[in-house]
Amino acid sequence: MVEAAAVNSSPTLVSGGFLKNAKQKKVRGYRRIDWLNVGAAAIAIMVAAGAATFTGVQMASASPTQGAVQILRADESALAGAEQAAAASKARLEEAVQTAATDAAALRTALGVLAETEEQPATADSTALATVTQAVDGYTTALGEIVIPEVPAAYKRGKVDTGSLQSVGDAINRVQEASVEVDAVAEQLRAARASVDALTATFTTQLATFATSFAGHAQTEIDEYPVAEQEFRDAVTAAADAITATPLNTPMGATALAAYRDAVIALHDDDYRARLEEEAERESQHQNNWQSPPASEEPTDPGTADPRTTNPGTTNPPPVVDPEPDPETQPEDDDTFF
Repeated sequence: MVEAAAVNSSPTLVSGGFLKNAKQKKVRGYRRIDWLNVGAAAIAIMVAAGAATFTGVQMASASPTQGAVQILRADESALAGAEQAAAASKARLEEAVQTAATDAAALRTALGVLAETEEQPATADSTALATVTQAVDGYTTALGEIVIPEVPAAYKRGKVDTGSLQSVGDAINRVQEASVEVDAVAEQLRAARASVDALTATFTTQLATFATSFAGHAQTEIDEYPVAEQEFRDAVTAAADAITATPLNTPMGATALAAYRDAVIALHDDDYRARLEEEAERESQHQNNWQSPPASEEPTDPGTADPRTTNPGTTNPPPVVDPEPDPETQPEDDDTFF
């Protein structure tokens, strides 16, 4: 518009007196209207007016109480999540402790059948068995001493006047206090879980040390019972290897220990059987040798035997010889008798 006015304008010549005595008259040329710019300006004004109106309504309707209610709802949602997490942690910890105690009890029973009794010898290294039995008892006692805290009851808002800033503020304080309590319980649960994990790690190391003793014990059994069949010796070796490869604080560990015990007992029984068979064979050979005389022995000739001795092969007694009469015991002759 400025450019168009400059093009259409023309100079005007006036006198100095006219300029002095007359009012100056402003002359404008023909100007064209840009309706696109005018429409854009009108739209912009309408948008600005609408935004100002909406902001005014929002400012008029907003209040501190409504902001506090939003804070209350956010805190309650966070508290509910913390409560669920604490309850889940407590349940997992209780399950872990119960499972560990059950497995330890089963292992204690399995270790008991390895000990020496009146019916069977020991089927494990005595020193290692005593050490691991003490470890199992200590582990069970420590598990029983683990304190698992109780999770607080779930938070309930109760009666809150959402139109009262004081009432909403009190509710926010209660939620925050409950959150602090739940956080404290969660920390206690984490500490208890760390204690259980540390106990289990130490116990697992002790069991692994005990498992390594079976290789030497198996070789000792094989050396002491060499008469048993090879399959029984191989079974003892395989059972010892299975114990080394199996976690003993699990149900599979108790099964592996029982299998080793059975393998050792079977080795003893088969060795005893083989020795009895060898003894019976030697006894039978001895009987055969006693009943048949040696081939180099020559029979005695009956004609050359001393007649004064009794022949062992006959039942006839030796002849009886009457003794000669004693003169002193004979009666004297009486002549008058004749």
